[in-house]
Amino acid sequence: MSFRKYLLVLATSVSTVLAQGQTWCGKNYMANQTVVPPGGQFVLPPQSNDSLLAFRCAPGFRPYLEEDAKTAVFVVDTRIVYDWIDGASPISLPSNSTNSTSQSPSNAGNVTVTIKVGDVHTTQSVPLGATGIQVPLDISKLIAQKTPYHVDCTASYRTPSSNTQKYFANASLLYLPDNNSSSITKTDLRTGSLWVRPVNNPGSGFRPFIPQGFYVSFDQYLAKNLSLIDQLKADGFNTIHPIPPYDNATIFEQVLNRTIELGLYIIFDMRSNYQNLTATADLVNTYKSLPNLLTWETAHEPDGNSDPLTAAKQAYDLIYQMDGYHPVSIVLNCEDYNFSPYVEGADIVLEDAYPIGINATYSPVWNTPCTPDFGHCGCDNCQGGLIDIKARVQTYKNRLDILGYGRTKTVWTTPQAFGSGAYWNTTPTGQQWAAIDLISFNHGAMGSMSYQYPTTTGNVTTIEGTATNLTAIVTQNIQPFLVDPRATFSVYNYQGVDAGLWNNGTTYLLLVANTLNDEVIVPWSAVGLGQITNATAQVQRIFSVAQNFNVSSLNFRPGGIGIYTATL
Repeated sequence: MSFRKYLLVLATSVSTVLAQGQTWCGKNYMANQTVVPPGGQFVLPPQSNDSLLAFRCAPGFRPYLEEDAKTAVFVVDTRIVYDWIDGASPISLPSNSTNSTSQSPSNAGNVTVTIKVGDVHTTQSVPLGATGIQVPLDISKLIAQKTPYHVDCTASYRTPSSNTQKYFANASLLYLPDNNSSSITKTDLRTGSLWVRPVNNPGSGFRPFIPQGFYVSFDQYLAKNLSLIDQLKADGFNTIHPIPPYDNATIFEQVLNRTIELGLYIIFDMRSNYQNLTATADLVNTYKSLPNLLTWETAHEPDGNSDPLTAAKQAYDLIYQMDGYHPVSIVLNCEDYNFSPYVEGADIVLEDAYPIGINATYSPVWNTPCTPDFGHCGCDNCQGGLIDIKARVQTYKNRLDILGYGRTKTVWTTPQAFGSGAYWNTTPTGQQWAAIDLISFNHGAMGSMSYQYPTTTGNVTTIEGTATNLTAIVTQNIQPFLVDPRATFSVYNYQGVDAGLWNNGTTYLLLVANTLNDEVIVPWSAVGLGQITNATAQVQRIFSVAQNFNVSSLNFRPGGIGIYTATL
């Protein structure tokens, strides 16, 4: 049994013995309830003293279209790991190669990789310990169809004793007919980014895309004020997520038409219907041809609500049978409750930790304590600060990799844009809101959908003013690095300062955020830029708040953030 299947069996077994009642993340939280451990925790893989090869392969894009057939690629990873993650197998490395926790051993040689789809196949030599190696495969001899093709990948490695070890991986190739009558959203499995055609100019071809947008209540706001859509566009956002129910069909049609006119992409939310497969099918048939449909979203916080573990996967499978041209997302709220079975039903996993303004240890709503086994404080198992965003995004990213989904599923973030009520005693400032975005990008998020719009009274100008600046910067300055499969990336932490550093071969991009309420001086060397000798000439400030730099360091005030490019 694979590690992934083991986790699914364990989660299902635990869920069937939990008492049915009013819980959140599997926990009791009311004063009259007893403490019952929720179960459903993610099990980390055991460690290995010896080297393991995590051999994985996946198509470069999902889906490929007929127009892509002759230029299709598969992306291959041959990482050396020391945890029994899904698909990892022992490998005997030369004695003179790096034999530690390094995933890029030196002097270890190559593996011979064969990729086979039906009668179509190719073989290529790939370095051992590499990630993101692209292997071309002309798939034009295959028939474009709704049913995915099974892909067999094999890696052969000659050991120091001249024995040949073989490693196997499976993949799924979605190869669909060209479709010029409606929208298509591709997922770039090399980077995790989306590729779309412009809403009002589909003939210009596909381009990489990082979603930036807001959840907006349909009945509370959109049904009463269509100008909110215009304001979102004016603020620089490219995506809108109407929150159901969409009870007034006439006004909902007006909402859709206005988003199309403005060139905004839309996320269609099925949270009210996804457990009813008949209703799900009706929605897919009705809306799959929208020219601006970006993704489907099915389960919204199923882990918090303890939805059936298989419901999201059943809806996911049905949507792909009927559509296949748009990915499927879910939103998870809990820090650690039945992660594995729920993500089976998604291509995109959104985290929606809302830590700003909470009391992490005592609930003002229920007047009860919050612990790992009890309570509801508005942010599950959080500390109450930006550090929670870093932990949540990175943890979800790590778990997907452990389960073997590092290429095929990705993480988005849901920045908090509300507060001053219920569990939250304050609303995030524009600076905090922007920091959530930067920290999320540093830890692998490939989309950002804030909750919710319009932002809470008292900080409207602050958040939206920051947004007007940040949305353009994300598109113009950050996105080119996130979507570049050739770009290298490293993440750093220095005294609470979170930093992500990308290098596209000519230029560095640096995103930094101080997660603590302390002043911090960060040497350039602590964020991977020790080569800087003349900051005035080598570093360009793109955006910063409560943060500046000099020839030797970055200087942060509490909560300071910054975006820089550097040429060394």
